[in-house]
Amino acid sequence: MSYSRRQFLKTTLGAAGAMAGASYGLNFLNPKIAEAKQVDLNFLFAGGTWKKWFEKSFTIPFANQYNCKIIISSGDSASQMVRVRAEKGNPSFDFIHVQQINAMQLGSVGLLEEWTNENIPNLKDVHPAFKNPFHAGKVVAPYGLAFNTKTSSKDITSWNDLWDPAFKGKVGIPKWPWVGETWFSAINKVFGGTEDNINPGIEKCRQLVKENKAVILDSVEHTKNLFVSGEIWIAPYYTARTNQAIKAGAPLEFVYPEEGGLGWYFGTAIIKGRPEENRKMAFQFANYTLDPQKQLAFSTLCGYPPTNTKTMAMLPADRQDLFLTPEQMDNLGKIKIDFVKMLENSDKAGERWNKEVLG
Repeated sequence: MSYSRRQFLKTTLGAAGAMAGASYGLNFLNPKIAEAKQVDLNFLFAGGTWKKWFEKSFTIPFANQYNCKIIISSGDSASQMVRVRAEKGNPSFDFIHVQQINAMQLGSVGLLEEWTNENIPNLKDVHPAFKNPFHAGKVVAPYGLAFNTKTSSKDITSWNDLWDPAFKGKVGIPKWPWVGETWFSAINKVFGGTEDNINPGIEKCRQLVKENKAVILDSVEHTKNLFVSGEIWIAPYYTARTNQAIKAGAPLEFVYPEEGGLGWYFGTAIIKGRPEENRKMAFQFANYTLDPQKQLAFSTLCGYPPTNTKTMAMLPADRQDLFLTPEQMDNLGKIKIDFVKMLENSDKAGERWNKEVLG
C-alpha cells in the first residue's frame, strides 16, 4: 500500500526553524580511540524530562564509549517530521525520535533505514509487538484515561466518560500536533467512524470542546500541572505520567478504557541518506538503545515497560508499574487504525479539527 506523496512534499515556512541544540562529546579518550576520526551524529528529539532521561541512559554513555559527538535538536514531533520530509535525498540529521506510527509513515516512503537482526543484533530480543521494519521501541507507553478520584462520583471505565457533564470545564484533551491526531483517530473509531469518514469523531469532539468546555493540553508536563492544580479532573494520559502526577500530589487513578487504550512504543529511527561513517555509527547507537541493561536503566527512570524480552526478565519485583499483563496487552490492541489512510487524510482532518472543533 503506498502513501500519497503530496503530503510529504508539502512544507511550510519555518517548519525547519531554529531548534535548541545540546552536544555531548568525549571528555577523556584513550590514545587509540583519539586517533580515529570523530563522528558527529545529529538527532531530532523531544525535550523536557524525556530528553534528560534519554541522555542519562543512552546519549552520554554512548558518546563516552565511542569516538562520537551526539548533537540533539529539540522540538515538536510535527515540525521534525516535516523537516525529514523536506530534506529527502540530502538529510542533515542521522536520527529522529518517533513512535511506531511516524516510523511507518516515514519509512514507507523511503526516508528511513530498514532494521534487521544483522544490522541491529539486539533487535532479535525485542518483543514482536514492539518493532516494525524501520524502528523498535525502547519502552512502550500505555495511554488511557487518568481521573481525579476525589472529584469523580462514579467508576471511570470508558472513553465515553470524557463527555460526562459532571466534568464540564474540567476535562482535558491533547493538542492535535502533540498526540491529538492519533487520539482523535481512535475516538473516531470508537464512535463508528473510519479513516475515510471522520464525521463521528469531529462531531463528538466538537461537543466535547463547545459543550463540555474541554481544555486543550499541550504536553505531558502541561497535563501534569493541570492535574496537580485541580484545573482538570479527567484526561487521556500515559501510565507513567499519571504516576508522576500522583507523586506530585494529584489524587489520580489510571484506567485502560474498555474500548481499548493506545500504546506507543518510542524509539530511534535512522534517517536514510547520511554518509557511510554516520550510517554505521547510527546503527551501532540504535542497537545500544536496545541493550538489555541500558533499557532497564531507562525503563526504571521513566516508569514505562521495556520492550526487550531479556529486560522484562530483569525487572525488579517491586516495580509492578513496569510490567504489562496479557489483558493489558490485549486492551492496547483493540482499536485498529490504518495509519496509511490516516496520513493521507491528515491535512484535511487537521483543517476540520481547527475549523469545526476549535473554531
